[in-house]
Amino acid sequence: MGSAGKLDICFLYRRAAGVPIVRRRGQQVLLAMLSGVLLCLPWVDGSLYWTAWFGWLPLLCALQGVSPLRAALLGWLTGSLFYLGTAYWMVHFAIHLKGLSLPLSVLLAALFWIYCGAAIGLGCLLYRWLARRLPQLVLLSFPLSIVGVCALFPGLFDIRFSETQAAFLIAIQGADVVGAQGMDLLILLVNGLLFQLLAGVRGRVASALAATGAVLVLVWFVYGWQALAHWDAEVANWQRMRVGLVQPNDAPTRRIPAPPAGYSRQYPEEMEASRRLAAAGARWVVWPEARYKGYFDHQSVRQAYADQVLAMGADLLFHDVETRNRHAEPISYNTMGWLRRDGELAERYRKMLRVPFGEYLPAFWQLPGISTLTHAVLGDYLRPVGAGDAHTRFAIDGMQVVPKICYETAFPEFIADAIGDEVSGAVLLFVSQDNWFGETSQPFQHRAISIMRAVENRVPMVHLINNGPSVVAAPSGRPLAGTPAFSRAELLVDLPYSVSAQASFYGRHAHLLGWLWLAMLAALILLAILLVRRQERDAGTAEVHGTR
Repeated sequence: MGSAGKLDICFLYRRAAGVPIVRRRGQQVLLAMLSGVLLCLPWVDGSLYWTAWFGWLPLLCALQGVSPLRAALLGWLTGSLFYLGTAYWMVHFAIHLKGLSLPLSVLLAALFWIYCGAAIGLGCLLYRWLARRLPQLVLLSFPLSIVGVCALFPGLFDIRFSETQAAFLIAIQGADVVGAQGMDLLILLVNGLLFQLLAGVRGRVASALAATGAVLVLVWFVYGWQALAHWDAEVANWQRMRVGLVQPNDAPTRRIPAPPAGYSRQYPEEMEASRRLAAAGARWVVWPEARYKGYFDHQSVRQAYADQVLAMGADLLFHDVETRNRHAEPISYNTMGWLRRDGELAERYRKMLRVPFGEYLPAFWQLPGISTLTHAVLGDYLRPVGAGDAHTRFAIDGMQVVPKICYETAFPEFIADAIGDEVSGAVLLFVSQDNWFGETSQPFQHRAISIMRAVENRVPMVHLINNGPSVVAAPSGRPLAGTPAFSRAELLVDLPYSVSAQASFYGRHAHLLGWLWLAMLAALILLAILLVRRQERDAGTAEVHGTR
């Protein structure tokens, strides 16, 4: 068969685009470090969200033309610095959690940063491998490689760069269609477009992809502008329910603390604040995740709560440790209880997603020898906590409160499952205890993450953080009320909700979209393999004809 009769897909396979932009290794290292700093800045200070839109550019310049192994090392450096800046509070966590010395806490935190940074390193390795084979498709291979590898990398939770954009309201509206992970792809695409413009990448396919990408970015922001105006108008016409938030700012302790002077298990400080909020008209009052209160263990506490809730005439939503026997062994649950205003415990929600190493020990770390090391490091903090087995709703006068506890806010698909297709009256309620991290940026990061869950599912959201900053947000992500960080506070807010709301596209198809991005990445890898084989086969055929 002549060349005219062959499927001409070799236009995708040109090595000319592999010429390095930066040849000196020292400069490549500096560029990788610069990207690490730029990418972590929005996590340190949410007002710096804009650096994410070009923060990958220095790394892309450093990666151009290098080997996949070199790309992995540069990406690992970027990733380690990114996690150092983003999760510097791991040092405070280790000190408050275990009472470790500062040097040992820094060492353990550094191991965490380096391990997590490897996700970006592996993403860069895959990107360079694809870029060598499909240089015309870097606008696809770079975003998909980073997002895909980060999604598959075994960690406490997936990192999502879009969750730094909570203050950029127009930009986050598209999350109701593609989720935070889809928005990650968009941010990486913008970085790729800037790189392609700077590097002068040429080619028919590359130019077509760039034009398509630019149109996609434009459509994204036009949609964001229109959607934000739409949801602001919608929420203005919704009905409202007055709710109260109690932010006690409990100090972190590794032991169960005694009640403060003048209070008791039967009458905690939060109850006094709740009475004030109920007197001001709160239909229900919520307390944050906190230390042991004794409600589920002591009849006297249960009776006292019932009497006081009945007297104040408002429902109470609270967190406590619940211990039950399972197979003749006691097991604890992190539980949210709903006390109706008649004093009866109407429903409870048991935390479903547990924190590895804090609330359960993964199977690998229970192996002989390894478990000894784990217990030596974690000590008395490691306590087995049972996992709940069902999502729950607290139905309060037409409002469907969907409760979740702390760590669970970080899982978009899990939250979408909790809400489901029936969103009539739905309100997300997150309760957290973030005092373990000290006065750092971590509670602000947690707040931003929860705002993205509201936008993805287009439901109102309340995130009550023990030490603040707590927030009440509209389905657009616009904050409606909040509290200052690292302080005691009480907040009364008229919470909007809609009994005629409809599920968002992302809410209905969250799992499908997650698999879609991975399928696109797999297709790119397969295409690269097929093209290489095609090139080798054609080269072998040409050599045979040449010898003849």
